[in-house]
Amino acid sequence: MTISKQEARKRARERWSYWRLLLSDIKISYSDLNSMDDDDIAEANAALDIHMEQQEKNKNK
Repeated sequence: MTISKQEARKRARERWSYWRLLLSDIKISYSDLNSMDDDDIAEANAALDIHMEQQEKNKNK
């Protein structure tokens, strides 16, 4: 049975730290995410935040 749109959104929000990395332009694959633990995911998200901050700084120069 297919999940409802509401359930899909709920799951996506719960797993946003994973989806954020998958949907970003840093080329992390679904397989990469599967091999990462929660600490790796947190670190990758922090690195993505830093990368985005640096891009914004460079854009505003």
